[in-house]
Amino acid sequence: MSTNEISGSNELCAQDPEVMTFYNLRGSDKTTILRKKELQRLRKERIENKCFRKKEKIRKAKEIVDNALKIREELHQKYLRAEPWLKEQERQRLERNKRFTTEIINQPPDYRGEWDPYVSDDEFGTSFELKRTGWEVEKFALDLARSTVGLESFTGENHLFSCSGTIIEFLNGICSVVTSASLIRCMDKDEQADELKINVWLPSGEKCEGFISNVDLYYNICLVTVHCTSNLPKKSFNDDTGFFDLYGNHSKDVVALGRSCEPWSLKVASGKLIPRRHRFDCEELLVSSCKITKIGVGGPLMDFNGNIVGMNFYDKKETPFLPSFIVLKCLQHFKEFGKVVRPLHGLRVGNLHKESLASLEKICHEFPKVCGVIVEKVEPSAEHSEIKVGDIITHLDGMAFSNAAEFGGILLDRCVTQMLEKQNLSEDCNQMISLKFSVKTRGGISEATTRTINTDKFTPSGLNRWPLPRPIIVRQYARGVLFSEDWYS
Repeated sequence: MSTNEISGSNELCAQDPEVMTFYNLRGSDKTTILRKKELQRLRKERIENKCFRKKEKIRKAKEIVDNALKIREELHQKYLRAEPWLKEQERQRLERNKRFTTEIINQPPDYRGEWDPYVSDDEFGTSFELKRTGWEVEKFALDLARSTVGLESFTGENHLFSCSGTIIEFLNGICSVVTSASLIRCMDKDEQADELKINVWLPSGEKCEGFISNVDLYYNICLVTVHCTSNLPKKSFNDDTGFFDLYGNHSKDVVALGRSCEPWSLKVASGKLIPRRHRFDCEELLVSSCKITKIGVGGPLMDFNGNIVGMNFYDKKETPFLPSFIVLKCLQHFKEFGKVVRPLHGLRVGNLHKESLASLEKICHEFPKVCGVIVEKVEPSAEHSEIKVGDIITHLDGMAFSNAAEFGGILLDRCVTQMLEKQNLSEDCNQMISLKFSVKTRGGISEATTRTINTDKFTPSGLNRWPLPRPIIVRQYARGVLFSEDWYS
């Protein structure tokens, strides 16, 4: 390239870009160039603003952190200054916790559910329990309700038990109520509780004070007297044993009655007589399918003809009851001797109908149409009689019976006869009672043999167990003094 050409090229490069439109292939004019410059300026300004905002954000964040550190330091200094006061407050709180303590008695292990009130009548029948039985049965129940009372007992200021009872006598402003001895029994032992106070809720809703007259812990029965100005209707227990003949074709429908104290209300539950012996120790107990609660303990059991056929006790699955004729014999003993007298013969017997079907088949094959009781246990005092476990007793002193309740009734009558003849009853008496049993031995001869037991001892009052569900007791103490006690189950 020549020197002139090079100099010409340099001159072109040195010219103002705005003038050099010749080399712009897009053909941009001066306005376009100015617009591009403006866009470049705006972009640069946005970048600068973004950087400024970022720096400002960092500055503010640093200020927040510095303020937080400053506040934390101030709080730490305040805590250091208040530490002695806080320690004193903690010491006082611990001291207060020592003053208020909680004690839980009979707490079930590993139970995570809610506890229910120990005394509750929510499961005692339904409001329309008797509607399906007919108006006649409902009338009988309402008539018996006029003689059904509610009872509650206290030891000092502590509630002990609530149950029901039946008015059996009213004379000269004094009424007698028969109920269960669970009303006055200690929860942890078979003894009468101390410092007893009894409230009796009459069918009218009136509350009166009751007094213990007689107690027998063997049959778990007690008699309460109440002073009352109003005339109260009385009811008698039925003395007929025919209803308890489980081999008969008569109706076995029953109604259990009870009365709650607070709130005051009548409770009923219907069911049937069940051919089964209960798990309680008392041999004379029978069982019904009525669903009651502890409120119904001591209350009457009625058949569909309006007769009182028993006194109820409580179990969760079924309702054991003491037959009415046994209750009547206990009341007779209370009247004659002040206590129940029953000979200690050394035998434990049970009803035949509680045996398994296979065992009953063998018994019926060996002894057709046999009635009586089966021997379940022989105490050392009765071994000399040669009566053995599995033997069947059909008669006592020549009197036939069909179940253990009737067997127990004959024993009670036998004591009354003997005692009234001699008119001499004491704890240390040596009155010999001779009991003659007609026994059929299984696997032996088919004829009954007579076995004799002579005894001068009487059944102790606390021989039978009458277990109730143990309450869960929650006690609150303030400075070692009990101020609250709640019962649950």
